[in-house]
Amino acid sequence: MTVSANESRRVFLLGAGGHASVVLDLLLLLGSAPEGVIDKTQPPGGTWQGIPVLGDDSFFLETIPPGDALLINGLGANPDCGARNRLYGLFKKRGYAFLTLRHPSAVISERCLLREGAVIMAGAVVQSGTSIGENVVVNTSASIDHDCLIEDGAFISPGAVLCGSVAVRNGAFIGAGAVLLPGVEIGAGATVGAGTVVTGNVLPGRTVVGVPARELSR
Repeated sequence: MTVSANESRRVFLLGAGGHASVVLDLLLLLGSAPEGVIDKTQPPGGTWQGIPVLGDDSFFLETIPPGDALLINGLGANPDCGARNRLYGLFKKRGYAFLTLRHPSAVISERCLLREGAVIMAGAVVQSGTSIGENVVVNTSASIDHDCLIEDGAFISPGAVLCGSVAVRNGAFIGAGAVLLPGVEIGAGATVGAGTVVTGNVLPGRTVVGVPARELSR
């Protein structure tokens, strides 16, 4: 998505870490350079990767009204999605809108749904009938096959492979290179470790690792 020529709202990036740097590259590629970065770890008045640092969340909420801003969530998840999703919720409750971004190299079926704030990174594939929820990341070269359901706030890491009819519930994290076999369900807030092969359902809040997946002791 590129901000249209008649769009009066300014674009701002939330976060200034590694994931944010990839998001920034995508924004620049799409011709939507942000006017500022919002991050409490960076000194206000300076720059981050050439973009002015305006201040923290509180400063932004006090100075820039929702009608003047389009936001993009630059916080990552490794593996906890909580901070990223809380940030999204904070600004949504105040009435701010988020951009939905798709990298030009991503292959995305016309028969899939992308909701607000979703970000599809370089080389990703999203097949027919798949639904991508709000504030979801489908990271570099991840592959999501037909009729999958990725609920709000989930994070699909680089190189993950989701076979057909997989459900990833709210706020779940799928690690790099994980493979989810057809029809499995990953419960809300669950974590699938990097390289894990998931052959059955994962309960909410649980963490699984290994080949085949086994649950870590709680």
